[in-house]
Amino acid sequence: MYRDLRLRLFPNHPNALSWSRDGQLCVIASETAQILVPNNLKPHHASLRTHLLHSIQTLPEIAPADAEVYSIGDEQGPGYARAAAWSPLGVSEFRRCILGILTTNHQVKVFVPGWDPWSDWTIRHDLTKYLIEYSGWDNDELNEEEEDETVVRMRVRTRSFSWSSAATFPASRRAESLLAVANDNLQIVLFRITHDHCSIVEFFKGIDLEIVRKVGLRETWVSCLAWSPWKRVRGGDEGDNHKSKAFLAYGFRGKVYICPITVSLESGDYSHSPGNHNLSAVAGNRLVVGNSISDVHLVSAITWAEEEISGCLILAYVIPRSVKIVAISSDGRVRSTREFVNGFVDHIAGFCFTPSTSPSRVMLHLASSNGRTQIIDYTSEKSTSRITEGAGDEQDVPMRDAPPGSKEEEEELRAIASRWTNVLEERKQDYMAEHDLSTCTSRVYGIAASPMGGIIAVACSFHPNDSLQYITASKEMTKIVFGTHPGWEGAWQRRGLLAEPPSDEPQVPTPVEISSEAFLFEIECFGGRSAGIADRIRKSLDKVHFQDGNGWDLKSISIDGAGVDASLASNLLAKRELNALRYKCCLQTLSDPANPRLSLLINTPPREYPEIIAHIICNILSVPRNSATEKSNLSIRIIYSLACIGILGLYNFRQIVELAQKSFLWLSTKVKVDVRTELEISERRISDLDVMERGEDDGSGLQEIRDRDKGFASRLEKCALCDQGMTWSDLRVAECSLGHRVSRCTLTFLPMKDYKLTKECMVCKRTVLSEAVLVQEMENNGAHKNNGGDGGGSSGLGDEGEMGDGGDNTMCTSRAGPVSDSSSYPSRRRGAAAAPSSSQGGVLEDEGGESTLAASILTGLDVCVHCGGRYWAKSEKG
Repeated sequence: MYRDLRLRLFPNHPNALSWSRDGQLCVIASETAQILVPNNLKPHHASLRTHLLHSIQTLPEIAPADAEVYSIGDEQGPGYARAAAWSPLGVSEFRRCILGILTTNHQVKVFVPGWDPWSDWTIRHDLTKYLIEYSGWDNDELNEEEEDETVVRMRVRTRSFSWSSAATFPASRRAESLLAVANDNLQIVLFRITHDHCSIVEFFKGIDLEIVRKVGLRETWVSCLAWSPWKRVRGGDEGDNHKSKAFLAYGFRGKVYICPITVSLESGDYSHSPGNHNLSAVAGNRLVVGNSISDVHLVSAITWAEEEISGCLILAYVIPRSVKIVAISSDGRVRSTREFVNGFVDHIAGFCFTPSTSPSRVMLHLASSNGRTQIIDYTSEKSTSRITEGAGDEQDVPMRDAPPGSKEEEEELRAIASRWTNVLEERKQDYMAEHDLSTCTSRVYGIAASPMGGIIAVACSFHPNDSLQYITASKEMTKIVFGTHPGWEGAWQRRGLLAEPPSDEPQVPTPVEISSEAFLFEIECFGGRSAGIADRIRKSLDKVHFQDGNGWDLKSISIDGAGVDASLASNLLAKRELNALRYKCCLQTLSDPANPRLSLLINTPPREYPEIIAHIICNILSVPRNSATEKSNLSIRIIYSLACIGILGLYNFRQIVELAQKSFLWLSTKVKVDVRTELEISERRISDLDVMERGEDDGSGLQEIRDRDKGFASRLEKCALCDQGMTWSDLRVAECSLGHRVSRCTLTFLPMKDYKLTKECMVCKRTVLSEAVLVQEMENNGAHKNNGGDGGGSSGLGDEGEMGDGGDNTMCTSRAGPVSDSSSYPSRRRGAAAAPSSSQGGVLEDEGGESTLAASILTGLDVCVHCGGRYWAKSEKG
């Protein structure tokens, strides 16, 4: 099992542990939110301590609340972290997750990651500001003038919050999500948040009660917010395809309520920022679906299962001494309710659902603050519950019929020992042995399920209970331990990476749904068993084949000219066969269990799959070319580069060679590029294919001619040191005729000479050009236009290309200007996707609003096309 993590902090609130969909683990404690990032299977962390303290110091001092608000002054407190919630995948740049933090002074701040995994996160949105400035409140409740200040104060005091899962719409390639915030005025406010957008889309009353402002009344807020999975609204009007529905559950005075939330995406340009298209949300009638023992016995936690059981959503909530699980139909009616008694009277540190061994079963994991645990295996017919109190659960697990001492028995014993309840008990025994204690107590601060659902992480600490204990800051230590559960194998099947009977092939998720980082981290968590699990997944993925056999489905490619970036993302990132290759590429990065130190020293990218490269070339060369692309030198160089790769490396496929030939003809006629040599090579490749199709040669006799064609000098790519042309001999390295070498972009195959204009995949370590190159081309075009040029501009990559004017003369594009210093670089990168360009030479968009091919590629393919990993910008240290 994955090694324990030891952190110098003590969480002071339950549910202190949360796991993001891209594999990042967050632990909150006092003013610290510590992020554990799986980077090449080696965890790193970035603390938010300085940012939380900075926000506290810069906020204006808040006056004490009126007596009518019965505040004890907690809004004037230091603002320690009280709860954390991760967004779904795709909210941040490069489709990563962002983090919301609820503080003890009732404020919510949204953090976004830095440019690399080791940089501190930054505050992007302060929701308290939006709650204060929002003008759409129902003013009927302000009956008296003197109540304004009190009501405003209660509205901006956040008591609970929850981030929904991703809601997908056919018209948009990016998923939408909502952040629900419960304030001190019995209201629930719904925010729509991305890394560059924040707005309030809806608010409603959680409970129909009138707040009588009198000291001593009970709470005026709902708690334990939790979202169900989204379901597409189908049938009816045509616009129903743009609607999704989910239930928002919450507790109040011993009752559990659900409220249906329906969101609809209005028409607009979905390829741009969310601000360009509206998302509306409508709250329906709330329903009571559960009760506690009485009104004074509160509901302490609520969660939903991701899977449906027999067509019903599964809701679980915790009340004193028991857990209840409710099956709810799509219209909100309660189908069944089951109670599982555990006798827990202490606080619940955390609980979560995971998949089980069958599609009709789910597992609920629960841990109390005193280390008592409960695992419920829930089905629609019969359910079981196991409770552990200081002992493992191996006695409750039936053993397989294996001979004593056999390999099968040893494997089963290792699987039982790796379960998270047994791992927690084992760490407790280790603590007693280390400190020579006869007994000790466990403290659990939170549990979280991995994005795949097969691993449980537990934040805990151990303390002697037979004497007084004095803890100093130097001794504060929290452990995060990892363990499996009995249904871990079903998690791989539910996520589509193992074939699920009766099917022989896996469904294979997309990298937009399952991040490669989370996929690899989950496998690595199994320790010595990871090699066997990886081999099973690899064999399952090997069964996925292209429908047309050796043709790789290249003839069925089509690109919508009105949404190029969305078409590229759909064709390249959502194709099942390509995604199977991507996850197999991820498996190549796993260290060798027999020699892990050697695997870390090699640190080379895994091999490229020619099928993925072929689809990249065919998709990009099939994009309709508009006037903006004709003016963009970067787009022209991308077309030229991919066409050269087609005729020199993938010449056995007629679809690729013919697209390359058409691209060369377009370059020679539309933009006057001298590509006579390239056209001659493409004609020879087509003749070779004719010979092979007639059966006159199998290709081996033509290899000498093909090898002779390689190595010609490019007319558009020149060395920045000696001004010689780059030769075409390698996919990864560009080398000039004098031997100077630079790396090629693994997406566009252009030479890269400035690491500040690149981004790196943290899984396969491949580097591609970032969106910052679009900004630099735009700036260079603007400078060229101001100097009397025609706006054609330079590429911004430090190259000097030659473009023929139709005769014997050539025109040299201007050399790129100097790169800005590091202090201005982040601001330029942030504006790459949103900066207006119609007045800057038309690199991102021309005056007619058309996007260039380069912009569509670099913004549309925002995850690694080779392995599905997330990109991080190159740090200043390189």
